[in-house]
Amino acid sequence: MKRGTIGRRGWTVLKSGKTGCLWWALGLAVCLAGGCRRNAVKEESFSVMGTMASVMAGCSDAERCGVYARRVQSRMKEIESALSVYNPGSDLSRMNAQAGKGLVPAEGHLKMTVGLSLVFGAMTHGAFDVTVGPLVKGWGFSGGEKPERLPSPVMIEERRALVGYTNLVLSGGKCGLTGKGMLADMGGVAKGYAVDVCSRDLKQEGATDFVVNLGGNMRCFGKPQAGRSWRVGVRDPLKPSGTIGWLELGDGMAVATSGNYERFVEIDGKRYAHIIDPRTGWPVQGMAGVTVVAPSAATADALSTGLFVLGPEEGMQVLTLFTNCAALFVPDKTEREILVTPGMEKYFHVDSAFSAQVQRIGRQTH
Repeated sequence: MKRGTIGRRGWTVLKSGKTGCLWWALGLAVCLAGGCRRNAVKEESFSVMGTMASVMAGCSDAERCGVYARRVQSRMKEIESALSVYNPGSDLSRMNAQAGKGLVPAEGHLKMTVGLSLVFGAMTHGAFDVTVGPLVKGWGFSGGEKPERLPSPVMIEERRALVGYTNLVLSGGKCGLTGKGMLADMGGVAKGYAVDVCSRDLKQEGATDFVVNLGGNMRCFGKPQAGRSWRVGVRDPLKPSGTIGWLELGDGMAVATSGNYERFVEIDGKRYAHIIDPRTGWPVQGMAGVTVVAPSAATADALSTGLFVLGPEEGMQVLTLFTNCAALFVPDKTEREILVTPGMEKYFHVDSAFSAQVQRIGRQTH
């Protein structure tokens, strides 16, 4: 894996604020200019849940980074064991195997992520839908066979009939899917959920200055050094090797992004991204990237997908339902536009080269 590239998400770098040190999220601390103490921030990274994860610790927590990383790795493996669609023995796979046949016990991580999926499904009017699995596979993602030609309208409609978060049930200590052939995949919320669980674990151990990162789903606490802030570079979805700016985060705020530039299939010379609109059955067109800042990583994770599907206009309406959340939209067009909601302005700092392309959208409602 190349330095600064994290799974399918669009987050590439972490920086300490002002001038000083820059840390690649999966790489080596590099001092840029004055006042930076060597090893002031420490990082441990590892592979889990099909991507890379890391723990960064600053200030008084730096010397315990290894301890924190081992705790986080163990917890993430536990969550992976419960929620992997590739592990036939996982709680999620057992639920999927019973689709249309009956419910299974709702316990632990499965219960929590099913509950979150129902909430986000309802609040995004179905734009975020963990039951979209049959359509995702039909387009050649998540283990599905890549189609040699565009899926037929008949196939799409057949698979759309198997999609619908309202057919995901959580009741009386049990959960399940009501339709035979349905398939739930928690990939759109599980990583954010795992970051939240691990952040809670580290807070309980007394950690104050750290970042938990799982495949680009990040949550930031405290500071990397006194007088500095955690910075997260925002990848340019139209030129993924570069960035359009950075976010300054702390106070437990989380960030996630969804983009069309890393996972796609090419059919008849045209690219189709992996994010499927469950309402149409087709890959989303018109959006290149959506970034969300939220008070929890699960919220940022799910909303980045939901808002990517909805686009700026519908997305802004949904965003008013989420207190203290903010978004940045980059439409998929030749002339770059960076659309930021009012709440995003206190976090996002645009690179000077793109300052003329930033537009504020929507009105502050909280």
